[in-house]
Amino acid sequence: MRKSLTLSWRFLTSKLHQPLPLNRRESQQLLARLNDSFNRNLDSQYPQDLGHTDHSPDQHIKSLLKSPLFSDQQPQQFPSPIRAVEVSQNAPIVRDLIFAVEQPVEHFKQQVAAGKANIGIAKLALDNQMKKILASPTLDPEESMKISEIGSLVASWLWSSGQYERMDFIQDRTFTARLMPFLVAERQYKPVWEWLQRSCTGFPYSPTSEARLSFYKDIGAMLRSLLQSEVAYGQGLESAIQMFMTSYNSTGLSSHTSVFITRRIHASAGAYLLWAFASRGASANLGDHAVKDLERSINHWASSQMIAPYQALFDLSHPRAPNASRALKWISMVEASDGQLAKGNRQANVRIGLKTVEVLLTQGSTKEAARVMKVLQTVFAPEVGSDGESPGSHQSEEESTLRSLNILLAT
Repeated sequence: MRKSLTLSWRFLTSKLHQPLPLNRRESQQLLARLNDSFNRNLDSQYPQDLGHTDHSPDQHIKSLLKSPLFSDQQPQQFPSPIRAVEVSQNAPIVRDLIFAVEQPVEHFKQQVAAGKANIGIAKLALDNQMKKILASPTLDPEESMKISEIGSLVASWLWSSGQYERMDFIQDRTFTARLMPFLVAERQYKPVWEWLQRSCTGFPYSPTSEARLSFYKDIGAMLRSLLQSEVAYGQGLESAIQMFMTSYNSTGLSSHTSVFITRRIHASAGAYLLWAFASRGASANLGDHAVKDLERSINHWASSQMIAPYQALFDLSHPRAPNASRALKWISMVEASDGQLAKGNRQANVRIGLKTVEVLLTQGSTKEAARVMKVLQTVFAPEVGSDGESPGSHQSEEESTLRSLNILLAT
């Protein structure tokens, strides 16, 4: 009640005592402060770089003038191939839905210009544009994504609408997963790096906050989507590894809290890169530097229970010198613990076991391969579709090996 009275009092006194007009000197001082504030904001959003002119204030003004908010577009009518719905003047909702499906970029521009755009509408536009591209047998997906420029359009809207300040869009993993392929195809990496940096450094960390821990996982999901898009629509796996190391080096500080945050953010993306590396093997055609970077990074992003198996997977997948030694040691430890060491990530351990079998057979170590398969069938029976029976109880060792290999490689 007292607070309400105080506010009412201030309101009335402001009405009774209007501020005096500024004199010439005060007006000049106010104008100078406004100019300084505007220039500081420009410098923060578009830092000066002598090697690049695309971040200059002129480009900033041009980007503002090109915003759909300043356009005076009239709703366009597009011929519809959809014949199941009779579109009439009394069906504006139906017409809008058809327009959103058939012309997602133009529809999103109209929503932005009308001030109606939101994350849901942006997701719909991105999804419809991707479906439209993939449905065409003649369009090249990467080139079509680049030409559409919908990634840049959505990123610009995030900034102009204030979403960039709140950063809550990162928590919508579906949205970031749909946006990343278009930004990568357009080679528009700058917004993503800004979001990653701001997300990692712009929020205080609270070890008791479950929401904060979840938020760091959301950042990690966005990073993983970026790397997946770089592999699929960008410059390939080696470029994705370089991006990962850039992100890691920019957030990997020395304090315990920072190490924990860094691991939380990079675990999912690091695991994706390692499995992508493992699935390609020698065909990945990676340079030595990228291979070493990936190996060194495992200790920093993998959880304590997965460091050893992931290091083993790296050795198994080395493009020039695959080695099963660490994998065999790990599998023996899993067997001795009756599977307890693999608890919580059994599928990953089964895949590592299968990779071990593959490498051993390539190297001619049939007996070792059969032993690994026996461990997998015994410890991971549900995952490999085995009843846990020893493969050699009713068959010769050779028949047992072939039968087990067929079962495992088919899963």
